[in-house]
Amino acid sequence: MLTKTKAFRIVALAALVGSGACHDLLKVESPGRISDSDLQTKDAISGMVTGMKYDLSQAVDNNLEILALASEELFHGGSYDWADIPRGVIIDDDPGVSGSWNSTQQARWVAENGVPKIQDLLTEGEFAKSSYAARAYIYGGYANRILGGNWCSSVIDGGPEIPNTDHYQRAVDQFTAAIPIAQAAGQTDLVNAAYAGRAQTKVLMGDWSGAAADAAQVPAGFEFYAEIDIELRNVLTYETHNRYEYTVYDTYMADHPDDPRAPWVIARNNDGTVANGANGSTPHYQQQKYEDNGSDVALSKGTEMLLVRAEAALHSSDIAGAYTFMNQARDVYGMDPLPQAADLAAAYADLRFERGATLWLEGRRLEDLRRWYAETGPAHDDTLNGRATCIPISKAEKLANHNFRG
Repeated sequence: MLTKTKAFRIVALAALVGSGACHDLLKVESPGRISDSDLQTKDAISGMVTGMKYDLSQAVDNNLEILALASEELFHGGSYDWADIPRGVIIDDDPGVSGSWNSTQQARWVAENGVPKIQDLLTEGEFAKSSYAARAYIYGGYANRILGGNWCSSVIDGGPEIPNTDHYQRAVDQFTAAIPIAQAAGQTDLVNAAYAGRAQTKVLMGDWSGAAADAAQVPAGFEFYAEIDIELRNVLTYETHNRYEYTVYDTYMADHPDDPRAPWVIARNNDGTVANGANGSTPHYQQQKYEDNGSDVALSKGTEMLLVRAEAALHSSDIAGAYTFMNQARDVYGMDPLPQAADLAAAYADLRFERGATLWLEGRRLEDLRRWYAETGPAHDDTLNGRATCIPISKAEKLANHNFRG
């Protein structure tokens, strides 16, 4: 269970660093516990928001492995003991569950509790046009969207178990609060990030008209990233390039070697033979989306927003409209247009593949499969048939939280 002391120690450390890059955080010797009084200055705001940004990026990075394996974006061809997660069985004390839970809840808590601190340090007029305030709301919104989309249920700050869907309204409220502030600050990218995050959340809520309206506000070329500092290290870069732990072999993208949205190559030995993974037997098809330790991970993109509008169109049985949006998204990547399907079932199949390719290895696949399975069961996609559809609350949280002790 995340403690307030631990979370605010991170925020306070960021405040001492000031507006420096995230990697500077890792070079500062921890000063230990810092009181709230040390943060009672406007000069601390930049550092606090830098800490929020770092925590969200760390959460996104920590989730990449478990979400890629659970949704079969990558196949486990290595030597690590991931229990049964690659086979779709996730239990509360599995490797990775605790780290993912802790880091994502930390990102949420630090952002949500940082907002009132910023409000205390600024006048009402200053807060209403502060790009830092907008960012704080946006970081909290994305953390809540991740928690709602991927966990089976949740807890807020040591409280009782709640439905995962409770995070959706928190996210919507935070994105909504960010929009007018970012507009007043003249921060177009933050406005787009808030609209995009709110559209993503409304998709998870099944609010298709609202999702499409928000998505329409975001330009096709927009991208908003979780910035992975080179010392934080993109975990998928390390585990697929430095080590051969996870492979594209035997996944849904393995039959699409030339898709620019999901690049991969067959790794080869010096003699030209196909290299195996760390387990010594599985062919290593190496992802090329993340090629260095500082590779950032997209939180939202304009191409995704076009696919949101496409899926909303299909929910209204507008096949022609859906293909217009799907092909606009493909055009951003220089791809040929898809021929229009004759019926809704085929159109949905195309839409699902387009999302899978566009959002590949961005920690989004499991939440998509989860909602599609809830809508149709295995009728259109049996990927999750007999597999876990979400991540449980970690065992460590349950042991620490008195609400779980009878």
